[in-house]
Amino acid sequence: MKFAAWVVAFAALLFVGCNGPKALVKKGSELENAGQIEQAANLYYAAVMKDRSHVDALASLQRAGQGVLNMRLDDFQSAVALNDRAEAVRTYEAAMAYFDKIGGVNVRLDFPERHKMAFNQVKSAHMDDLYEEGMEDLATERFNDALSKFEEIVRLDPSFRDADLQADIAYCEPRYRSGKTALSVGEYRSAYRAFDEVIGRKLDFKDAAALKDEALAQGLYTIAVIGFQNGSDRPNLENKFRTYVMQEVANSADPFLKVVDRENQQMILQEQQLALSGMLDENTAIEVGGLLGAKALMKGTVVSYEASQTELRRYTRQGFESYRVEKVNAEGKKYYDTQYRAVTYMEFEQSREVSVTFNLALISLATGETLASEMITRSKSDAIRFAKYTGNRNNLFPANMSGTVNRSGQRELQGLLASRQELIAESTLLNDAVQESAKGIREALERNLLEIVP
Repeated sequence: MKFAAWVVAFAALLFVGCNGPKALVKKGSELENAGQIEQAANLYYAAVMKDRSHVDALASLQRAGQGVLNMRLDDFQSAVALNDRAEAVRTYEAAMAYFDKIGGVNVRLDFPERHKMAFNQVKSAHMDDLYEEGMEDLATERFNDALSKFEEIVRLDPSFRDADLQADIAYCEPRYRSGKTALSVGEYRSAYRAFDEVIGRKLDFKDAAALKDEALAQGLYTIAVIGFQNGSDRPNLENKFRTYVMQEVANSADPFLKVVDRENQQMILQEQQLALSGMLDENTAIEVGGLLGAKALMKGTVVSYEASQTELRRYTRQGFESYRVEKVNAEGKKYYDTQYRAVTYMEFEQSREVSVTFNLALISLATGETLASEMITRSKSDAIRFAKYTGNRNNLFPANMSGTVNRSGQRELQGLLASRQELIAESTLLNDAVQESAKGIREALERNLLEIVP
């Protein structure tokens, strides 16, 4: 049945998309005569959307639309008679939404005032029911049930009693408790997230803001970054890496990741004669951790740098240059005939690639153990392909395999003639590769920190 309904709906959409207002009105009339009022109204509505001034479509929509609205209002009345307040509210809102939809195309339907009065009474009683049920849910700590009830009240009437406050309590209380539990067992990230959700909903809920700050303070993972080593043959590459890595880590979205002030850490590390060596044993690691106020030390080595560039490859291509020849027809009138002469042009290709590999190590300054070690490789490349021609390039055409004029290939050839002829500089590709490597290093730190600070 569901498949059949889908087929009918899809066919209706195709019909609407492929037909004008007149055809839609005609098909709608057939459906209306067959008793399918709602389907007919949909087609009349589609016709009006295509032509807001179509008289037959407007009149038909008003007639069928009133029928659809009356059916919805009958559903509302039935729900009221059965004392099903929730269903009564739903069906009334469906009727009002339909009334507004049809009114949006300037077709006025009749919505009797008695239904509005009945709805206001039902809505008030329904909100009373929801409020009492919600308060009982709160008392028995069924927070999700309470939240859905109070939010429904707020949707219907934002000023109803203190439903908005009770909705806040139903939302915040379970998250607040979850945050406190996580904080007590050292799951600082989970606690931080829970308290953040609480104050995002209600800023002054209990002491959630203070507890969020506490979770951050206790879980904050401070990292000291020592000078990187360069194992490649590219001078000063380690300094370039350090600059980009420090920028990336400083911009991390992880609130628990923090880098020690560079000047202070350099001074302390130099005093410990570790700035260049990066050699740590367990005792030294603990000592340095205390001096820096850091929990971990990040060091790294540029393992390799490779750059390659192909020779500029040259190809002689066959082509044709068009030109115009003046001629005279049998009546003595001049005209121009386009002809082609065989020519050659040059096509060129070249490529360049750089690749860098960086080894990242994260060392605990509490135990001296290696917390993470990752090899990160990033490559960037560029390629050029262009053509040169000494004649009239605007009239140049490539040749087909058969040696004839390839008119359809002229656009591509013109693109080659206008293409850039210089590769992106190696230094630019290197900067891009290092920047992407730095991003990969930050992501590796963040990934490991999710386990270190749960």
